Amino acid sequence: MYLAQVTRTDILYAVNQLSRYNSNPGQQHWSAVKHLFHYLRGTSKLKLVYKKNANEEVIGCSDADWAADLDDRKSTSGYIFQLQGAAISWCCKRQPTIALSTCEAEYIALSAAVQEASWWKGLMSQFQKIGPIFILCDTQSTIAVAKNGGYNARTKHIDILHNNIRNVLERGVVNINYVTSEEQLADGLTKPLAAVKLIKNREAIEIIA
Repeated sequence: MYLAQVTRTDILYAVNQLSRYNSNPGQQHWSAVKHLFHYLRGTSKLKLVYKKNANEEVIGCSDADWAADLDDRKSTSGYIFQLQGAAISWCCKRQPTIALSTCEAEYIALSAAVQEASWWKGLMSQFQKIGPIFILCDTQSTIAVAKNGGYNARTKHIDILHNNIRNVLERGVVNINYVTSEEQLADGLTKPLAAVKLIKNREAIEIIA
């Protein structure tokens, strides 16, 4: 858990999943733990690398895996923020309510990312004047709801608590843009990735030797 929360974003999803079975693990969970330890041993020299001449703006990515939990059909939210080329904040968390659509799952995840972005905006503003923090999302319908407040049969059930996104947008705290699923850095925080994509995602977050 310490590694996952401090430096190794690439294992956070696996640790999050395994932690749910701490009280009563089965054989497959022990096998998964061993696999994770083997991975950590083989990548023990990897670390977050921040670069002086990299992007000096905080940029975030938000993602969700709809109904990923087969036990209760709750979705998983994930976000990651970067500064100076590497990750500075990340989260993987099961959503408290059951989302009835991909759009809603992504919207709930985006709400969590907006709250984190607001905190970073407040912190950074104490040192320098900064513009809106950009958050990248790979679902066009979620971006449309956030920006335009679209109201239809697919979105009317979204909890009102998550509608603070539009208020934050109107105040210029954040700005939400589209990113393709292939370039979504938060993808590995919501679902297991194939080896090739895991390495690509890891390098994009600047977890390198």
